[in-house]
Amino acid sequence: MTEVLSIPQGELLERTRKLHESMRAWRRTIHRYPELSFTEERTAALVRGVLGDLGIPCEAGVAKTGVVGHIVGNARDPVIGLRADMDALPITEINGSDFDSTRPGLMHACGHDAHTAMLLGAATVLKELADEGGLPGGIRLLFQPSEEAWDEEGKSGGRRMVEEGALEGLAAVFGLHVEPRLEVGRVSTREGPLLAAVDSFELVIRGVGGHAAEPHLARDPIAMAGLVINAVHQVISRHLNPIESGVITIGTIHGGSATNIIDTQVTMTGTIRSMTPEIRRLLHDELRGACRLVEALGGNFELTIEEGYPVTVNAPEATQAARQALTDLLGEERVHEAPPTMGSEDFSYMAQAVPGCFVLVGVRDPTWDRSYPVHTPTFRIDEEVLPVGAATLAATALEWMRGDG
Repeated sequence: MTEVLSIPQGELLERTRKLHESMRAWRRTIHRYPELSFTEERTAALVRGVLGDLGIPCEAGVAKTGVVGHIVGNARDPVIGLRADMDALPITEINGSDFDSTRPGLMHACGHDAHTAMLLGAATVLKELADEGGLPGGIRLLFQPSEEAWDEEGKSGGRRMVEEGALEGLAAVFGLHVEPRLEVGRVSTREGPLLAAVDSFELVIRGVGGHAAEPHLARDPIAMAGLVINAVHQVISRHLNPIESGVITIGTIHGGSATNIIDTQVTMTGTIRSMTPEIRRLLHDELRGACRLVEALGGNFELTIEEGYPVTVNAPEATQAARQALTDLLGEERVHEAPPTMGSEDFSYMAQAVPGCFVLVGVRDPTWDRSYPVHTPTFRIDEEVLPVGAATLAATALEWMRGDG
C-alpha cells in the first residue's frame, strides 16, 4: 500500500506515455465511428473489450448504453470515481484526416473520443498498480453516455448514472474535458462554480393575420417579435447586477410564409445560462416579463422553459486534491486557475452527488497558429494530450487516496 502511494506523479506520466500508441488507436477508432447520445453501442463494446483484456470486471447497459468498470483495491474504502463521456455530435467533419468520421453528419467534435481513450489509459495504469502492490481503495470507471443531449424524459447520461446508483459509495469523482485554448501539457480548474447551468426556451408569439397591404387590420407577430428581441437583450444589461454573470441568447426565429402575408405567429428558441440558482430564477422571471410586451400590442404568447444541467461546482476538498496532483504531475507553472465559463456539463449531476472536481486539459499543438474550437466541423486535438489526460485522471485518484479526502 505504501509503495503504491509513494510512486512519484512523474512516474505515472511515464507509464501513460508508454500507452500512447494504444490510446491513439482507441481514440481514432472511436473517432471514425461516432455515435449520438444513447446510441453508443459500438463505443461501449470497445470499452468493454479493453477492460476485459485488462481483467477489469464491468457492467454494461448502465444509463442505457454506459459502462461501469471496477478496479478493486486492498481496502474497501475509499472508492474514487473517474468519468469519461462517449457520445458525438450531429456535425459533418471537414478535417481531411485519415481517421475522419465515416458517418456523414456525425462527428466527435467535442473530444469525447479522447476522453474515453484517456480513461482507458488511466484504467490500464491503475490496474497495473493494483496488481503490483494493491491500492488502498478502489476505482470506479464511469464511461458515460449522452453528455450532449437528453432522452425523451429529459435526462442525460450523467443524470441517469446518478439516478441508477452508479455513484453510490464513492468518496469523490473526477472528470476532465479537452480545452482547445490551452496548449498540451497545461491544465486548469477552479474551486466552486466552473461551468454554468443551462436551460432552453421556446417562445410562441401569436397575433392576428392579415394582408401585408393592410397591417392596421392585423396584429403583426413579426413586429412584436422585434420588440421582444430588444427587450430580451436588455435583461442582462439592465436587470442583472453587473458583477454577476448570465446569458440569454435567441438561437432561432421562424415566422411568415410570403411577402404579402402577415402571419399569425412567430416561434423563437434560445438558451439561458447562469452561475447561481438565484440568477437562474431571475433570468427566467425577466424573460417572462420581456415577453409580456406583446400583450400591450394585442398579441399573446406562450413561453416554455426547459431546465437543463445545473451549475458544475467543484468541491473544495476534491479541487485541492486535483491541484496537488496536477502540480506534482506537470509543475506549478502549468496548472492554471480556470475562469468560470458559460459552457455547461452534465458532470454537474455527479458533482452534486459526491465531492467532485472537473479539470480542463489543454489540447492545442503549440505550433498551430490558432485553436480549433469544440462543436465545429474542424475541431481537432494534438494527440500528445492523451498521456497527459490519462495521467491526470490516475493522479487525481491516487492523490485523494494519499490524503483519504
